[in-house]
Amino acid sequence: MTKKTIRDSELDPNFKFEIAKTYEGKSVLWCVQCGMCTSNCPYSDVLDVKPHQLIKMILLGMREQAISNESIWLCSTCFMCAERCPQGVELGRVLFALKNLAAKEKDIPEGFRLFGQQLIETGRATEITGSRKKERERLGLPQTLTDSEDIRSLLKKLKLNKLLKDKGGQQK
Repeated sequence: MTKKTIRDSELDPNFKFEIAKTYEGKSVLWCVQCGMCTSNCPYSDVLDVKPHQLIKMILLGMREQAISNESIWLCSTCFMCAERCPQGVELGRVLFALKNLAAKEKDIPEGFRLFGQQLIETGRATEITGSRKKERERLGLPQTLTDSEDIRSLLKKLKLNKLLKDKGGQQK
């Protein structure tokens, strides 16, 4: 991460409260910057911005930098950060709040966009392959595990399709 001077005028003093008001981000204000989340994160070595630094960005009001940061999308949601946090900060959930904001205001990485499109099109997170279909048939199982139409209907109500459009309005 390159060092950049941040001016007071670039900070949003209400950003931490905006995140704390969400269900996912309600614990963000409890952070005391001990770094336990970073020391337990299996990906902290490859992140440009470490987990505790993301929380610090939120607390300082660095809204633009926090929701634009690629590191928010790299969390594996193992929740080791929350498991070990002495203050009970649920960092993985706080990152969900950041991702939700980023999806509304910025853009979604291509891999997540494709995943979402797969959900909308099939109602499942992964495609059922020919070999898997044959195995299900051999075991006497039905071909689909869920009513994908119900799932597609729910995803449309949640407006996932709108979030999957890039900021130019194009479905990728």
